[in-house]
Amino acid sequence: MKHILFTLLTILWFPFSIACQIDFSHYRPGPQDDPAFLRADSAIRADAYGEVHSLLVVEKGKLVFERYYRDWTPDSLHQLQSATKSIVATLLGCALQQGLIPGVDQPISAYYPYIEGRDTLKNGIRIRDLLTQRHGLKWKEAPWDDPGNTWRKVLATEGNWFETILKTPMDTAPGARFNYSNAAPVLTTGIIQAASGMRIDSFADRYLFKPLEIDHTFFWQGNGGPQNNGMALLFMTARDMAKIGQLYLQGGKWEGRQVMPSWFAQEAVSPKVHDVEGNGYYAGYDYGYFWWSNPVLRTSPTAGRQSLPRPRRRRSEYHRLARTGNGGGHYGLEPAAIQPASGHF
Repeated sequence: MKHILFTLLTILWFPFSIACQIDFSHYRPGPQDDPAFLRADSAIRADAYGEVHSLLVVEKGKLVFERYYRDWTPDSLHQLQSATKSIVATLLGCALQQGLIPGVDQPISAYYPYIEGRDTLKNGIRIRDLLTQRHGLKWKEAPWDDPGNTWRKVLATEGNWFETILKTPMDTAPGARFNYSNAAPVLTTGIIQAASGMRIDSFADRYLFKPLEIDHTFFWQGNGGPQNNGMALLFMTARDMAKIGQLYLQGGKWEGRQVMPSWFAQEAVSPKVHDVEGNGYYAGYDYGYFWWSNPVLRTSPTAGRQSLPRPRRRRSEYHRLARTGNGGGHYGLEPAAIQPASGHF
C-alpha cells in the first residue's frame, strides 16, 4: 500500500471562551516563520514522511504557517477517509444544539424502530455507544482484503445500508468493548436524518458548513448519495479542516454563534476509551466521540522515517487530539505543538 501523509494540521491552544474565526488573509511566508515549522517543511520536501499534501499551523485564530506540496493548493479537496467520522460527530453536535436530539444517551431504537423488540442487546445501543465505537455489533473491518470484512460486504450492496447494518448480529453488550467500524458513523448519520427530516448533506450545509463559511466540499455519491450511504466519505480543503479544529477549541462557537453545545465540543475530544489501536507512527490512542486523542508516538515510527521537529511547548497540560482511521486520513490537532498526521491509501 502506498504510504501517504496527506495533511499536517496544527491548531495551537486558544481559550474556549473566545469566539473568533480563522484569519487566513494576513499570512505571508517570510523570515518571521517559526524555525521549527521551517524544519518540518524541509523534512517534508526531503520526503521524510512519504507523500505530504499540506502543512498548516493556526495560532490564536490566525494562520501562522502554510505550505502545499506536489501541486496541491488551498483549493484542493482532500479525501478525508475515516477522518469523515469526526465531521459526523460534529454534525451530531449540531443536531443537539438545534434540539433535534435530546442527548447522547438516547437509544438508537428511537430512530430505527424496526429493530425494536427483535434483539434485546441491540435495543440497548445508545448514541453514545456508536460515538465511542462500543456498539456491540459483530463487526470486522480489517484487513481490507479479508473475505470476512463486514464493511466490504455492505459496500457491495445497494439500498438501505442502515437496515443492512442493523441486521448484523450482536457480539457483546453495548458499551462493553471497542470495535472500530464504519457502521457506527453511518448509523449516526441516519439518526441525524431521522431527527431532522433532512438529507445529511443538506443538514451539514445548513448547520455546520454555512456558519463556518465552508462552501467547497464533495460528498461521495456511492449507493445513491450521502443520504443512503451514511455520508461514508467526505472531501474538504485543508483550510476548512482547520476551521473544524478551531471550532472545537472555541467550545463549539463560531463568530458568536453556538454551532454545537460547548459541553459536547469538550466531551467529543475527551478520552472515553483508553489504549486502543495503533499504527506505524503511534503505539496507541485514546478514543472520544469519533475523535482519537492522546496519541503515543513511537520512538522509531517506521524504517527510514523520523519524528517531526517540535517547537518549545508553550503549555504542557493540554492533551493532544487526533483523527485518523483505516484507509487514510489522519487529521492532527495538538494544542501545544506540531502534530504529525498520517494514513494509508
